[in-house]
Amino acid sequence: MRRATIDISSEVLDAVRSAAEEQGRDERELVEDAVRFYLLASMPGRREETFDEILDSVAEWQRARGVEALSEEEAIKLAVEEQHAARRGE
Repeated sequence: MRRATIDISSEVLDAVRSAAEEQGRDERELVEDAVRFYLLASMPGRREETFDEILDSVAEWQRARGVEALSEEEAIKLAVEEQHAARRGE
């Protein structure tokens, strides 16, 4: 593993820290996964995934990291909370 120093906004750093805490993950791991996902998604010639393929890859990612999937009730609650936050401009 190599080390790198980067400058990111306080807002992004706070979001990374919050997400890592919520997921019980290391901040480094979360940032590395996010960068890897971005790089893979922006590769030239990469075909668009279907929604089912995206859901399958999320489930695989969760299993590999021991992250439990949300129940339908938890997922709906989270979606509603995010919708309200978006309307408040958060």
